[in-house]
Amino acid sequence: MRHPKASVLGGALAALYFMTVLSAFLGIVLPNLISQQTVHNCATVLYTFFGLRLMWIGARGESEDKDEEFEEVESTLKDSATKAQKSLLRRTFSSFCTPVFVEAGILTFLAEWGDRSQIATISLAAHQNPIGVIAGACVGHTICTSLA
Repeated sequence: MRHPKASVLGGALAALYFMTVLSAFLGIVLPNLISQQTVHNCATVLYTFFGLRLMWIGARGESEDKDEEFEEVESTLKDSATKAQKSLLRRTFSSFCTPVFVEAGILTFLAEWGDRSQIATISLAAHQNPIGVIAGACVGHTICTSLA
């Protein structure tokens, strides 16, 4: 709300695209490291866990408090930003990425890491065409994030 919408959208989408490609890569690599049956069993257990958890939260009438999580991440980023302002990495990023773009990307990446959508992307990439999974996930992320 306080920053340019294009910078925030760009940072959020960049983080989501990066996470999608990373998840698809894990979906390709993991079945080569462990058996296909183990990957299938782990995906089944995770989907069952998340489904039961969502039903439990829905039955109890609770809602996940994202505001506290975002405030915690923002305070952590503000603390680390003051320490890293003079670093070479910070100067390099600020030359082609605005601080708002980077902040939106980092906040989105941290908020979405280990989320159900990431687990789903890993599982789909393990069983389906990874390019199609990446394309579909990026289109979905673009539509949902643009609407938000």
